[in-house]
Amino acid sequence: MTNDKDIAENLPDLERQVFAAVRAGHERVGVNEVVTRLTAQDRRLAYTTVMTVLTRLWHKGYLERQPEGRAYFYQARAEEDIAGDLGGRAAREAIAKFGVPALTGFVKTLSPEQRALVARLLKDDSDEGVEAKP
Repeated sequence: MTNDKDIAENLPDLERQVFAAVRAGHERVGVNEVVTRLTAQDRRLAYTTVMTVLTRLWHKGYLERQPEGRAYFYQARAEEDIAGDLGGRAAREAIAKFGVPALTGFVKTLSPEQRALVARLLKDDSDEGVEAKP
């Protein structure tokens, strides 16, 4: 888990319950299986409602989705991947809305360890396009 918080804690109640039902089994699941899991928890929802919520969770980046025939199967993404996407999205939105001051304000809040990590990530990113010299 990321820190000690549940990655789904900020989701609306229904989305959080559906997400928990998906990740409970750690395998790909179809809509019917999610409905069955929720029913076992005394949460009876229509198939179409669950399908809509699964699509929303996929759009938000909480789930992976794979087509199989005419159906989709879902699997929870790793919490670290979800957190990275959510953090990246929040940063992009703030920078798009407020520009350089938002980026500057963010950087000023970083601890020395976090700044070192950012420096390492930036260096690694810039090194990706460079060929290793023999």
